[in-house]
Amino acid sequence: MDIGQAVFDVISNPNVAYALLVLGLLTLVMAFTIPGTGLLEIGAGLCLLLALIGLSRLPVNVAGLLLILVGIGLFIADIQIQSGLVALGGAVILGIGSLFLFRPDEQAFAVSWWLILLTSGGSAIFFGFGLNRALRAMQRRPVISQDNILGAHGVIKSPITPESNFIGTAQVAGELWTVKSDEPMSEGTPIVVVQVEGLTLFVRALAHPPAKTQEIRTS
Repeated sequence: MDIGQAVFDVISNPNVAYALLVLGLLTLVMAFTIPGTGLLEIGAGLCLLLALIGLSRLPVNVAGLLLILVGIGLFIADIQIQSGLVALGGAVILGIGSLFLFRPDEQAFAVSWWLILLTSGGSAIFFGFGLNRALRAMQRRPVISQDNILGAHGVIKSPITPESNFIGTAQVAGELWTVKSDEPMSEGTPIVVVQVEGLTLFVRALAHPPAKTQEIRTS
């Protein structure tokens, strides 16, 4: 038996073909939600291609396949509205579609109950809770602009010295910024922003550091 035939036999297993199908669809959703370097898109395409090859030898029930696609569609909808309940509904429909992915009269090709529970439950937790919380946290981050960062306090992280042309870095408003000053400053020096030029902040040392770091105003 050659390697190609061995791979074909493995992906023609109902559990493997199903896992590749669901993994490919979920990865595709993630690729559109969190655009990146293209690795998610490549991974999704590879999983779906292998799943289609494997399913081509199996008694697929079109109704079950459509239900799985509907469940994935509800995950996408939940990402937009971020309710969590829609994702739970999508997980339920995904589970039902998984049960009927193969024709009922072909019992030898049924998907494992444990695999269905793991896939549906894991998807519900990830999309209904984990991803939604991450997206909400990103949306709550304050918008940093020239208007609301002027006067913000921070701390020098890399020293500002004549050798560095009085350029260094500082932690300001929870982020690391490139900063400039007309005086040398050592690491840990409290500073205040006095001017903004592009992505560079002009700062001066605080003679009397406040008890608490000034919080950036949200716009």
